[in-house]
Formats: sequence, C-alpha cells, structure tokens
Amino acid sequence: MQTLTTKEAAEYIGVSIGTVRKYVHEEGLPVLRFPGRRKWVFKKDLIDQWIEERSQPVIINQPVEKKEKEYGKLRVLTP
Repeated sequence: MQTLTTKEAAEYIGVSIGTVRKYVHEEGLPVLRFPGRRKWVFKKDLIDQWIEERSQPVIINQPVEKKEKEYGKLRVLTP
C-alpha cells in the first residue's frame, strides 16, 4: 500500500495543496485521518480510483443542442 502526504498527493494529481483540500471537503477525495493527528494520508490507489470515476471523455466537434429560450414565450396557466 503506497501512501502519500498532502503535498505528494497534490504533486501526483497536478494541483495545489489548497485544491487537494477542496477536493477532500467538496468533491469526496478519499483521505485517511487518524485520531489525534492533524496529518492527512492519501492512498495512491484510492486517488487513482477517484480520478477514474470522475474522468469523462471529451468529444470535440460534436453538435451542441440549442435549447429554446423561455423568454417571450406565451405561458398558459390553468387553475
């Protein structure tokens, strides 16, 4: 089991330490926290799995569907 510090995890993902903290709190990046310790420990395989789950292929040159504007349309409300 390979573990990483916060700094190492940030370097591994390619983001800043602040972004890693944001990912933990807002995006659900898995982190191990031990009682009585302030340090976070990241498991490399869990980081890889987290990235894989959030990876979406980007399709370039795909037509984008245009939505009709709601402004100016007549709306009929029924009682």
